[in-house]
Amino acid sequence: MDTKKPDEELAYVRAGIGSDLDTMLVFNLLRTHRHIKPFLDAGQGNESLTAAQLNALLVLRAAEPAGMLMSEIGRKLVVTRSNVTGLVDRLERRGLVSRAGHDDRRATVVRLTQQGTELLGRIVPAHARMLAELTACLTDRQKHTLIRLLTTLRRSLRRRGKEAQ
Repeated sequence: MDTKKPDEELAYVRAGIGSDLDTMLVFNLLRTHRHIKPFLDAGQGNESLTAAQLNALLVLRAAEPAGMLMSEIGRKLVVTRSNVTGLVDRLERRGLVSRAGHDDRRATVVRLTQQGTELLGRIVPAHARMLAELTACLTDRQKHTLIRLLTTLRRSLRRRGKEAQ
């Protein structure tokens, strides 16, 4: 376990970039992501799913039985259209999702298959336990606060992104 105090842990950052609060915040977000990602990628056990694939399956499960347009999957996962296509291609090859036409011939609906639903039933409980273990150092109040703050930041960034387009 790391016994360094938060201020000591980031002393080298301050030495290099200063103590600018905004820089420290973004640095901490990126650094935290770097530490969480390996757990997320490894958390699917023997199923060989990436965190992005699991997230896509979870998004699709929430959209059952109608499924979801590929463009909507991209918005929910915040990935590019080509990334969604590749992601869905890989999941489809494994038999976890299927594609169907849409009234708008330019659009494609993606749905979970029975195999995809069964896979989620097997791995989601262990995944939830792993996430609980990762965040066990935080109280419920801290978790709610962090969720609220990150949601505020994400919404602001999303608005800024739309304004820039």
